Amino acid sequence: MPSASARTGNTKKRPAGTDTLVRKAEAAATGLLDQSERVLVVYDEGGATLYYESDDAEDGIGRRILPRAS
Repeated sequence: MPSASARTGNTKKRPAGTDTLVRKAEAAATGLLDQSERVLVVYDEGGATLYYESDDAEDGIGRRILPRAS
């Protein structure tokens, strides 16, 4: 079974709540690896967006948005 792992930068400079978002994105990416060989996670101030190959998407790229926990 495929699995995803996360690599992050300096833990001392990360905002609070980032660890939860990283774990949530890692779990979501692992689930998407059943559908697609590659998953890209892009983090921003609002949360994270997962991009993956998808036949269902009009442009061939599926997107899943994970909001940052409040």
